[in-house]
Amino acid sequence: MDEVVKKLAAIGLPCIILAVLMATTGLKDAAAITAALAFLGGPAGMVGGIAVLGLIGLISNALAKVILEGFLTGIYSQRRQTQSHTKLFKEIDFLLLFDRNLKERLKATVKTHTKNVTQEVMAILENVPGMTPANHRDFQRSIPFMKLTDGTVVRTWKNPVGVDHAFLGDRNDRMIYGGFVGWIHSEGLNQALTRIRRDFT
Repeated sequence: MDEVVKKLAAIGLPCIILAVLMATTGLKDAAAITAALAFLGGPAGMVGGIAVLGLIGLISNALAKVILEGFLTGIYSQRRQTQSHTKLFKEIDFLLLFDRNLKERLKATVKTHTKNVTQEVMAILENVPGMTPANHRDFQRSIPFMKLTDGTVVRTWKNPVGVDHAFLGDRNDRMIYGGFVGWIHSEGLNQALTRIRRDFT
């Protein structure tokens, strides 16, 4: 897709310029082309006109690349805020882009949305209905459940009466956050953990 856009822009713009100049000469066929190229080339004549068209083609090619990348970056900058990163990565892999580096730059754009993974995950957990702060002593009873992209570990624990707990621990196994929900809100916690695994691991 990107190559098609670039080639059309690179070939199309010089042709459009040449066609417009040919139309303004009032001549036809070879005479119109000669006059248009001579006009475009100025003091350098036809040869200068051909060189100018080639230069316009190169500039158009570069502009098309920049515009395409800016366009796609803008799209993914918006979508990364509301959609699964995994989904966006798969979509980027599927794009018909011949520039492999562009795909990597788009993936980097998606990744940069999460400036503070731990803070965002903490907010998700705190928004689970019925979430109540947990005691730090229960943190030691919890077991690692998943590791976030920033190294923070999500830990879980179910106490003897079946109350589900979720904790966040740093790289040194110190508690950052802890909370628990009652039985009726366990499904909400499970959904939050599924979302965290999908978007932040």
